[in-house]
Amino acid sequence: MSAVFTMRRSLCLLCVALWLSGALAKPAKAPQTKGKPASVDDVNVLMYGVLQFSESLHHMYQTTEAKIARILRSIHKTESIVTRLGQDTEEAEQTNSQVKERLNLIKAQMAGLQAQAEQTKGIVIKAAEEGEDLKSKLTNLETNLKISPPNQIRALKEMTLRNSSVLKDLMKLTVEQKQTLENQNEQLAELQRKASLDLNSRPV
Repeated sequence: MSAVFTMRRSLCLLCVALWLSGALAKPAKAPQTKGKPASVDDVNVLMYGVLQFSESLHHMYQTTEAKIARILRSIHKTESIVTRLGQDTEEAEQTNSQVKERLNLIKAQMAGLQAQAEQTKGIVIKAAEEGEDLKSKLTNLETNLKISPPNQIRALKEMTLRNSSVLKDLMKLTVEQKQTLENQNEQLAELQRKASLDLNSRPV
């Protein structure tokens, strides 16, 4: 802005100098064919034109400066938005990676539970078969208790103990599976909560 004022002042001084030189200087003898020196009106017109040009230049400078300031503010705002979006994207990718890792772990645990379920199914079937056999033998034993030999009674006792042990193992395995399922349900609930928070925190 100071450069414009300096230019305007210089132009004004130049015009005044031209006017003074035309008004005070003695006309030199010259051939009749040359034109007359500039009049005061001509100088005034020139000065008015210079002032108009200076005003237009000053207005153009102010307008350009305002436009540049608006553009810079817009660029700064855009840079801030891009930076924030980059941070949100990075956080979302990190959250997705954690969710995928947890899901893979749960899938592996589910596969283990499936194998345990198949094993438990076999144990239950075997225990049921032995239980039916034991029940049948106990019924026969009650009927023929007096005539049953000691070795048969001993065999029935061993079968009873074996079935009791199998049932205890089955109960222990069932408790472990129940605990694993509860842990998985808690993990799934936590993943759902994180996914919901991540979805709500993303910009629309």
